[in-house]
Amino acid sequence: MFREFLFGTKADMVERGLILAAIVATAMAAWTTLGGNIKTKIEAISTQITGTP
Repeated sequence: MFREFLFGTKADMVERGLILAAIVATAMAAWTTLGGNIKTKIEAISTQITGTP
């Protein structure tokens, strides 16, 4: 389905670009949010193991 979307000739190029931009923006937002949470959790675990803040 995604391959057909990327390489097909049915959709307008503007529509394709907008959808791909939305996918990239969503992925970046998710990465930023999850990345911050993962960093916080790893630092908390490290603090518990080593005993230093």
